[in-house]
Amino acid sequence: MDGQDVIAFTRDAARNPHTGTIINKIEDILENIVDALSENRVLTIPLRSRHSGNVRLIRFPANTNAEVKRFTCLLQILHICHEALVSGHLITKRSVYYQNPDLFGSQQYVDHLVDDIAFTFGFGRNSLNIVAAYKGLIAGAIVITLNDDSTLDCSSGSNDTLIPHAEAIQRLDMARARWIMIIEKEVGLYKLLTGKGYPDLVTRQLLHMFRSSFPHIPIYALVDFDPSGIEIMLTYKRGSRSLRHELNVTIPELSWLGPKIGDILCHCHHVYPTGQHIDSTPPSSPNSSLSFPPHSRVQSANSFGVSSHLTASDRRKAEGLLRKLGNEQGQGADKLELAHELQMMLVLNVKAEIQAVDDAGNISRWLDEKLLSRRQ
Repeated sequence: MDGQDVIAFTRDAARNPHTGTIINKIEDILENIVDALSENRVLTIPLRSRHSGNVRLIRFPANTNAEVKRFTCLLQILHICHEALVSGHLITKRSVYYQNPDLFGSQQYVDHLVDDIAFTFGFGRNSLNIVAAYKGLIAGAIVITLNDDSTLDCSSGSNDTLIPHAEAIQRLDMARARWIMIIEKEVGLYKLLTGKGYPDLVTRQLLHMFRSSFPHIPIYALVDFDPSGIEIMLTYKRGSRSLRHELNVTIPELSWLGPKIGDILCHCHHVYPTGQHIDSTPPSSPNSSLSFPPHSRVQSANSFGVSSHLTASDRRKAEGLLRKLGNEQGQGADKLELAHELQMMLVLNVKAEIQAVDDAGNISRWLDEKLLSRRQ
């Protein structure tokens, strides 16, 4: 067994290094509230916007019921967070909500406030000892030992092992792993890691831990060929704007395996009425003009087994992703390829699910060929 394929983390390394700082910040807010009460002043809690970066004081009493609710909810969450940090226990956002569902009203309201508090303090959400509920699944050649000495053998033949929080991991054994595959959703494959849709922080943090601990093991992404799938892949790779303050949640080296436009066209024999095949060679730059016949001449996507045409929302999202690429500095190969794929998607007006590369929805053969080509 190669020692580089087994990593043990000390308990000190797994502890939250910002606990003392955040406890002091919370206590400062609470002390200011107590002082304001004794002096008959308006109570305030500072909150920094994740969109503008500006700090706003949430007041009580306030002119609107919405601000009164926000102040009360913030105060309760700060109290829960303080208790969790002092005791050293992790709590889920879901458990925060169920401590007072009538007050919070919805889980989403709690989620937004927790992320706002973390952003205000300048740390990731996990630094508050408040974590997301388990969502993603993991299977394959990896054994995870948790801090309580229990073991998750992800190669046991079951595809339903929930992804644990990174802070709960004591040891990783990936001696038999040759690659890591992120799959957008469950598609009946074994040896996978899936966030089951849009990437959650638990999954992203575990992937970052894998990459940091085992840099020699490649990580691939398998997502639907549509704007949402590409956005999901980019979130794993680059992070998201709303959670840009979160640390250790990106995998810049992530490689997009597909399916891509070439895979869809190859499987569907997608040709123009003239019989001319479409050139799927990436352009030299994101803004390069593409030589295609008029859009009206492209055959119906459904006649080739592609899932469907792009919706208006899909087109807006794809165009938005292209604009972001155009505003980025540099002309890297990944950027050029991604721009090409989005342009082809828009011109052909098609999107396809992962399973579209096989008539029966079994993509194992296609996946084997792709992985083998990457190793050559």
